[in-house]
Amino acid sequence: MNVEFATCVRRTALEYLQKVIPKATDTPDSAGPLLELVDKDILRIRDPFMYGNGAMAAVGGKNWDSKHTQAAKDAIDLLHSKETKDE
Repeated sequence: MNVEFATCVRRTALEYLQKVIPKATDTPDSAGPLLELVDKDILRIRDPFMYGNGAMAAVGGKNWDSKHTQAAKDAIDLLHSKETKDE
């Protein structure tokens, strides 16, 4: 059994994202698509410092299915492109 702490609460997920990506905001052109997946419990966002690595990690939520793989990848890529574009 593997126990992992991750949230499916939008506000908490955004706080976790902002710890790692300070420019992450809940807007359609940044974290919005990723947070929509969090709202639906398709993805959950791990606390970036609970595991000691300080990196963003998204894990499957209770509604995860392989059909969501591309949407998850696109949402994460969008967030990272926003991070690097604004640096």
